[in-house]
Amino acid sequence: MDILIIIIGLFMAALGFLAKAYPNLIAGYNTMPRDKKKNVDIEGLSTLIRNGLAITGLTIIVSYFVFKWLGFTTVANLMIVIVTLAGVTTIAVKAQRFDHNKSKSKLHILVLGAAIIFVASLLTYGFIPTKVIYGNNSVRFSGMYGITVNIDEVASVELANAIPKIKLRTNGFSVGTVNKGTFIVDSIGKCRLLLNSGSKPYIVLTKTSGEVCIINLKSSSQTHDAYQNILKLVSQGKK
Repeated sequence: MDILIIIIGLFMAALGFLAKAYPNLIAGYNTMPRDKKKNVDIEGLSTLIRNGLAITGLTIIVSYFVFKWLGFTTVANLMIVIVTLAGVTTIAVKAQRFDHNKSKSKLHILVLGAAIIFVASLLTYGFIPTKVIYGNNSVRFSGMYGITVNIDEVASVELANAIPKIKLRTNGFSVGTVNKGTFIVDSIGKCRLLLNSGSKPYIVLTKTSGEVCIINLKSSSQTHDAYQNILKLVSQGKK
């Protein structure tokens, strides 16, 4: 999640500078008739968007790491939503003053809508439940931070009713009981988590390399079924 936050923040800032350099990329303005474009202060509008998106992007990064450092992990994870909506709403409202057409365009609505879609898409992708896809010699866990594990890489696979305490996220998505990516876990250390709910049990898959992956699905029955299927594949692979 840390790297993802930095990428998103810098990407948003870059979009601002891109809008300043190429104003015709601005949603709403690029589809205006030429006579209406003449009544838009594009210099002021593109400057507002550049500064607004740059500040929003950098604020996302700074606020995320500040709240994470303070120990407010849940708040830190929500910063991308809070800051993006606040920043883009402010830009959308202020953008209206640069449109001098008698019948106002829907420029601010388009800008706000694009931001909401962007944030909603990111969160939706994170919350999409992991699916287990079985191959002849591999198991693939789909979705954000999903992985493919070859059967001959599996040293052991177990079913546990509890997992060690999660101490730190190093690179992953974490909101509520959904934790996906690389984390530091008590008694294990660096570990791959694909936790889709707070429901036990958990599949603890250890690779021959020593890497530990802990997985649970949306329901206990799904996790049980996945465990049995993986165990069967591993048993067949050792014959």
